[in-house]
Amino acid sequence: MKKLLIIGGLLGVLTAGGIGVYLFNKPHQSIKSVDAEFQSTAPELVTQFQDNEEAANKQYLGKVVEVNGVVSDIATDEKGVLNITLQGGDLSGVTCQFEKANQESALTLKKGQSVSIKGICTGILMDVVLVDCVVSSNPS
Repeated sequence: MKKLLIIGGLLGVLTAGGIGVYLFNKPHQSIKSVDAEFQSTAPELVTQFQDNEEAANKQYLGKVVEVNGVVSDIATDEKGVLNITLQGGDLSGVTCQFEKANQESALTLKKGQSVSIKGICTGILMDVVLVDCVVSSNPS
């Protein structure tokens, strides 16, 4: 009986360890091929969050959103993440964060250029924030 408990415990630990290793090494899925659940302009998205943050969070949080707007700022943070901000209003915009693997098409963007960007919405701080972004179209 003791042997069965020990064997069962070891199998449980090995199974949990195997699942942990699999999840840790699982490749990150790009949203390039994922259809956006919502489409909006940058000013419309910012207004929705400013008017009713709770309702906007329920609608957009964790969802793939495609935003059309005009580039107002381009910067890279200390971790190498490229941040492109789209004009959204007087004080706020939409900050789109591009990981290194998705930066190639974004590096061609210029301030004042119209663009469509797809990313996962994480809510609003000063700006509405989209992460894991990709450029979905570059009209001008």
